[in-house]
Amino acid sequence: MKKIVIKSVLAISCFSLCLISCGKEEIPYFDSQYNAVRFNSTNEYDAETDIFKGNYSFLENPFDKYGEYELPLVLVGNVSTEDRTVNYVINAEETTAPENSYEITAAVIPANSLKGTIKIRLFNTDEIQNGASYKLYIQLKESSTLGLGPKEYITATLSWNSNIIAPPATERYLWMTYNSLIKSSLAPTSSSTTAYSSNALKTIVTALDWDDWDDMTAHPDQPQRPTYFTYKYLANYRLFVTDKSYEAYAAKLADYLKKYQKEHPDAPLVHNEGNLKGQIIEARTY
Repeated sequence: MKKIVIKSVLAISCFSLCLISCGKEEIPYFDSQYNAVRFNSTNEYDAETDIFKGNYSFLENPFDKYGEYELPLVLVGNVSTEDRTVNYVINAEETTAPENSYEITAAVIPANSLKGTIKIRLFNTDEIQNGASYKLYIQLKESSTLGLGPKEYITATLSWNSNIIAPPATERYLWMTYNSLIKSSLAPTSSSTTAYSSNALKTIVTALDWDDWDDMTAHPDQPQRPTYFTYKYLANYRLFVTDKSYEAYAAKLADYLKKYQKEHPDAPLVHNEGNLKGQIIEARTY
């Protein structure tokens, strides 16, 4: 009888060990085969298009031979004791930048780091100085050591020119200010970027003398909230929403446009990009 009990206990123990062993094998674990790379979802990431959108302007350093920009990368997985090269491909159909207008100097996840960069040197060509705008369209590519992160985070564009720099796509209150001033099919309180053009933003800056909204001391009449003063060329919508002063600014912009278009009937101010490209810039009316 004792032998039977002992055998039964041993059998149950072995069966339990097998279950535990099988269970362990079924539990997923993270090793090198799961390491992947993606672009970082910082302020420049545009959730509407699932694209990281970088912008660079020579507006304030027009005599520099080149500028440098770093597209931020994130490692999904384990760090390595060695640098890991990141593969990428330039989408030729979407890219407008000539090959001699930029140089990618590095694309790497450094050793012992969860972050990396694609470093790009942007040349200040004669075309850029004369108003051209270039765009580089980059897609991450799988390598032997790094897979790809979610498809929403593997594409980036980088635009450079000598124009004004647009607000980050995620700064919704800045885009609400833009859309409250510029006439489009969007609602005045929309935070969409689809109606944006650098020509329209430059017109706002010129008409309203807006080039210091990153300095709250320059606007003592506004609430002293440092988080509202983050971008140079557009005021935060929350500064205007209470007293609806955006209506007065829109009227002032309309007066400027009316005068300009009258003085330049053969060369009116038009949108140079976005879904209003080619259309005359108009102020929103209330």
